[in-house]
Amino acid sequence: MRILHLALITTLVCGCLTSAANASDGDRQQDIATLTEKKVFVWRRLYAERDADGLAEFLADGFQVLEPDGSVRTKDEEVRWLRETPPDEETSDFLFTIEEIVFSADNIAIVYGHGDSTRATEDGRPCHHNYWSSNTFVLQDGEWKPIFSHISGITCTPL
Repeated sequence: MRILHLALITTLVCGCLTSAANASDGDRQQDIATLTEKKVFVWRRLYAERDADGLAEFLADGFQVLEPDGSVRTKDEEVRWLRETPPDEETSDFLFTIEEIVFSADNIAIVYGHGDSTRATEDGRPCHHNYWSSNTFVLQDGEWKPIFSHISGITCTPL
């Protein structure tokens, strides 16, 4: 009986995922383009330019980020951190690669992928910095805004 339940649940979950994927293939193209622009280019530019006011406008009210150590930062804390932190010239080659965009509802999208850049280890040697993140966007007043971000798997492999 458990196998039958598991098969039924698997079928239902796979069916839902397939429906979400099919919906995103056609009528979601503009949303996908907008989310890609915001995640890959806009978010990066705001941090690179230390545009704290722009970040405050970009992030949804209630935004939170879950850090790799389990701590949570709020929108206000993230904006304050950006305002107070000097630019990091070592991350000028940063690139975020989207692995997938999943629409869990008409107004909710999860964008996940990995960030890569060249940085330095604690002892000053150059390294390949990499992390994974998932970012939940909500559609508010016709605009996609990040409401939650989760970062994990940070590595800095010496070159």
